[in-house]
Amino acid sequence: MDFALTPRQRELMDAAREAYTRKLEPLTKDKSPAGVIKMRRAMAEQGLLGLNMPTDLGGVGLPLLDTVLVIQTLHACHPMCGGLAHRTSTGACGAIEAYGTPAQREKYIRGICTGKIGISIGITEPEAGSAATGMRTRAEVVGDEVVINGSKQFVSSVDTNDFVVLYCRFGRTGKGSDIGAVIVPFDAPGFSRSNGTVNMADELLFELYFDDCRVPKENILLDGSAFGKLISVYNAERLGSISRMLGSAQAAYEYALAYTQERRQFNREICDFQGIQWMLAEMRVKLDAAQLLTYRAAASAGETGLPDALETSIAKVYTATAAKQICDDAIQLMGANGYTKEFPLAHRYAEVRGGSIYGGTVQIHKNMIAARILDRRISQWKKD
Repeated sequence: MDFALTPRQRELMDAAREAYTRKLEPLTKDKSPAGVIKMRRAMAEQGLLGLNMPTDLGGVGLPLLDTVLVIQTLHACHPMCGGLAHRTSTGACGAIEAYGTPAQREKYIRGICTGKIGISIGITEPEAGSAATGMRTRAEVVGDEVVINGSKQFVSSVDTNDFVVLYCRFGRTGKGSDIGAVIVPFDAPGFSRSNGTVNMADELLFELYFDDCRVPKENILLDGSAFGKLISVYNAERLGSISRMLGSAQAAYEYALAYTQERRQFNREICDFQGIQWMLAEMRVKLDAAQLLTYRAAASAGETGLPDALETSIAKVYTATAAKQICDDAIQLMGANGYTKEFPLAHRYAEVRGGSIYGGTVQIHKNMIAARILDRRISQWKKD
């Protein structure tokens, strides 16, 4: 068992940092939708999109572990870059790559890898958050079309993307076996969206509305009995999100480490104080532990590209907690400066705080871990 990164992996991380410094950093100043799209295209030119997507579809073809390492590296550089690397690699495109038809894979995966299009994912509804199988959005095949009715919420990047992989019901049993997915373009008849709600990290989250929304039948990705398949792929998406939390935790730790060696009080650097040293040591321990758990989950994907669900949940629970603590301690070490938005730590903390909620709350993942280690089915649904 070797815990060291390979020379090839270190080269990938160094190349990602170098591309950021040389080409991407100037583009981070424009956070408008047009600016994000420009960044997406620039990252495609640098080979930083579709990291784990097949090379014959324009991707880089990296194993999941290497993909995680590059996402973390880019997110530590800047959240815009880490977010785009994640969404175009371990995001909604994973379901299309795994279950799409040859035509769907050619159109959407190649479009994502070249930076020409972006795809969001729509799962959550007002009455179906942690209880994802309680979703009500329905799809019905009518002739050569699919007619969709319902709504989704907390969908990201709608203002910069072109499509959504929409989880919806094809049957009427009310069970998880009804659930499938459709690829819906944002210009489809009967589709509309809200203006967006700003979260703590200054990101827009959108509500999507489907009122007899019609898309071609060939846009069906999976037409039922597919929730297990979709979630198995979604575990890779979770690792992408975890990698972004690691990137922010890494950036916060490194920023605080440098600051404590520059900031002076009582005629000495504040890192000379034992209380500060213990905080830095604890931050490093938590960062290393979170990385090792995440890398283990990614490495377990092997040839299938799908990580083990238990290892993914363990990485999620620990990293979500550790990243908050690391960012919080970094703010504390910087004092009032850390608490201001002039410095980057407030934004880093706001970002990682969401990690305890999206992709399954920490509490839901603890339930999933318990079900696996107890080897029993544990349902949270109230019995009639």
